[in-house]
Amino acid sequence: MSILGDYVQAEADKKGSPPGQWLADVAKNASKCQFATHIGRFVHPDVTVNWQTKIKEKPDELYVSTATAECQQDIFVAANYLATASLLQLPLEDGRTFYEHLRDDDDQLRQELSHWQLDYEQVREDFLAIKSDEVPTATDTRLKQVYFPVGNEDYHLLTVLPPSSLMQEVRTRIRKMETDAREACDKKSTKYGSTHRRIYNLIQTKFGGTKPQNISFGNNRQGGRSYMLPSMPPQLSKREVILPKRDFFKESLRLRNFANLFRQLHGRYADNRNNKDIRQAARRIERQIMELTLQQVYVLRQEERGWSDSRKLSKAQAVWLDDKYADMRIEETDWQKELAGQFASWILDTYRFVLKTDGVDLGDDELAALRKETQELIKEDLRQQ
Repeated sequence: MSILGDYVQAEADKKGSPPGQWLADVAKNASKCQFATHIGRFVHPDVTVNWQTKIKEKPDELYVSTATAECQQDIFVAANYLATASLLQLPLEDGRTFYEHLRDDDDQLRQELSHWQLDYEQVREDFLAIKSDEVPTATDTRLKQVYFPVGNEDYHLLTVLPPSSLMQEVRTRIRKMETDAREACDKKSTKYGSTHRRIYNLIQTKFGGTKPQNISFGNNRQGGRSYMLPSMPPQLSKREVILPKRDFFKESLRLRNFANLFRQLHGRYADNRNNKDIRQAARRIERQIMELTLQQVYVLRQEERGWSDSRKLSKAQAVWLDDKYADMRIEETDWQKELAGQFASWILDTYRFVLKTDGVDLGDDELAALRKETQELIKEDLRQQ
């Protein structure tokens, strides 16, 4: 039999009912389940606030998040409906779940279910009634709240939800690493002596106590256990600061730190759709390039005041980089326009250098737009000072 056939038969035998009847009964409970990646019950068992992130729509950012990691959606479900959640997330022969096959109306699945003499269309409709993409209408006082400033005397009140899908994926990967390490050290194993990795100083937590099924389906599947990774400040060796002689952009910025961002930017520039979403995505990547540049600016400002006196930098770059001119940086504005032009030109020149002949031809309009963006970034930097 198949994976699905063996599973349904085994579960039906436990209940003492025909496989078709068991499957139809389980399907009727799908509407009481909800796909989610962030589940409030990990904070308090009575919280019902959940959120579902679109995992497949991966952003370009390199931060670790539920959206950028390969992880499976969790299911918010009462303990008495776990059988439905378990079947929905059952991986079949091709690695895709039972739910994914149902959603795509797979012909092979249709044929397999027909052997149990049930109404396929009705069963499919019942299973696909699982709640998805539901947006919470309110938060819960038992969840952590963060006041996030967004302007002068304005803020957003954000609710922090535990990323259950990501927590469970972290544990799965760590357990896989532990298994690989044991086999690599076992002389009887075929993997003996192979390369392996370990993560030390882990803390294991448990959600739900003796009843992990009361938190979520994924939590129950892992026995309520999750790992907390060490969060310690990195041990960094002091790097030599490159003080520019003539041009900060050409001498102090290392191309390897920007190359990947420029390739991502090319994907947006080369997209023929040129709609609002594409343009906004390009602006976000341009912003990342600018903020990465600012990091080096802050490093140079920590150098001894007056370091630029022995250099041949333009006045605009000296004012921007050397804290000897900190007061002039705020009081005068003429340098900002000059610097914004240099900044924008460096972005376009670097884009052309990285992409070479594959790059998109960018003209005066793009340069003007970048000048406006860089000048706004410079003003934001000054406001923070």
